[in-house]
Amino acid sequence: MSARKNNKFSLKRSSVKTFLFFLIFTSLLWLFIQFSKNYTQEVEVVIQYTNIPKDKIFNDRSDQKLRMILNGNGFRLMNHNWSKPTLEFDVKKAIVQEEDQYLFYVDKESSLLKRKLDFKGRILSVQKDTLRLKVDHNLTKKIPVKVDRDIEYAVGYGSGKGLEVAPDSVQINGPSQIIDTIRYIPTEDLKLEGLNVDYSSELKVSLEELPKTITVVPSQVKASILVSKFTEGSQKIPITLNNVPEGVEIKIFPKEISVVYRVGLDKYNEVSPRDFMIVADYAKASEESLYLTLELINKPAYIHDERLQVKQIQFVVLK
Repeated sequence: MSARKNNKFSLKRSSVKTFLFFLIFTSLLWLFIQFSKNYTQEVEVVIQYTNIPKDKIFNDRSDQKLRMILNGNGFRLMNHNWSKPTLEFDVKKAIVQEEDQYLFYVDKESSLLKRKLDFKGRILSVQKDTLRLKVDHNLTKKIPVKVDRDIEYAVGYGSGKGLEVAPDSVQINGPSQIIDTIRYIPTEDLKLEGLNVDYSSELKVSLEELPKTITVVPSQVKASILVSKFTEGSQKIPITLNNVPEGVEIKIFPKEISVVYRVGLDKYNEVSPRDFMIVADYAKASEESLYLTLELINKPAYIHDERLQVKQIQFVVLK
């Protein structure tokens, strides 16, 4: 009884294998027949350009894709279904070479075109018979770096030189018409509070506002601040009177005023009245006014938060 059951099971298993074999065989045969037939299909080809001169840069308004209708059997079209084919055009072989563009002729009957496509069927039509490569002048230029900062020192501290950035400029590369409009390159913002020790860090150059065709080197800069103890100082400075008409005598009151400032302890004794110049410009006085406005036009680079104790002085015209 068990032997009979085993024989029936073996026959069934053999029948299943035979069925699967013929199913797979007929399926493969059907696929072969289908792929052997001719088909007409539209494909999109990616265009690439080679040997663009180094002093020029690709303009994305160039022709970058080309539609064409191909005719061939399924095997020949299979590769073009799985991935977009690519056509390369050598700039040196352009039919027209101008200052800002190159033209390439696309001949659908050309065997060279078929070889580039790796296609042995027929090319029935192409979207356009002339491709245009547009280029821009490639320019390299040094542009200053700008740091948007908000720095607050601890009470009694400051910096004689302030924030120093190295390098203070970066090299940018790209289309000349874009490069010429860029005045500076920003970095990430710098915000510090209660600063009382020397500071140093790397700041990334901000590229968000720049077109993708622009490259920047380096991509980050070093920001540093030398911090020292600060104190308040003052100097009495004589007032210089400018633009007094010939034959007119002017008397001013007072003749000198104090300038108050903050300075590092290491520079405190270096500050001298000769480092300052305060000017009263008579040409800016109105006829009704009896006062001249004061301007501080010279000061040492290492002092900060300078202010004049008096912003205006009285004057009298002597006839």
